[in-house]
Amino acid sequence: MAVLSRIPGAYATLWIERGWTLSMPDLVYHTVDGLDVTLEAWNWERHIQRRHPEVTIQDIAQALTVPQRICEHREKSTQRVYQGFPRTTGFFRGSFPTVVVELISVQAGRVVTAYLTTLPYIGRQRWP
Repeated sequence: MAVLSRIPGAYATLWIERGWTLSMPDLVYHTVDGLDVTLEAWNWERHIQRRHPEVTIQDIAQALTVPQRICEHREKSTQRVYQGFPRTTGFFRGSFPTVVVELISVQAGRVVTAYLTTLPYIGRQRWP
């Protein structure tokens, strides 16, 4: 049951009913703007890998720790958007890894989603 303490709200019941387990620990990244951002294992395995299989852990790590830009989310004041440098090779060449982070406190956040896009994020830029 300790694993379920990492899973927010109603999702814990779903995990119990389906017998799901986690194969990786939660990962924490320190961002250039001073946040400790957690990539929760359940979110990586049950959302990002399934809906955005082109995104890698390395994409997320680079977007959070060495971003090209950090923007305010256009609609949600409690979220920031971290956009990494575009990929230089492969099928997704020219695509920006983009990570949406929900602020939990002044110093902490959690990854909501991550995806690749060919367009720079349009929002009020916080950094650099």
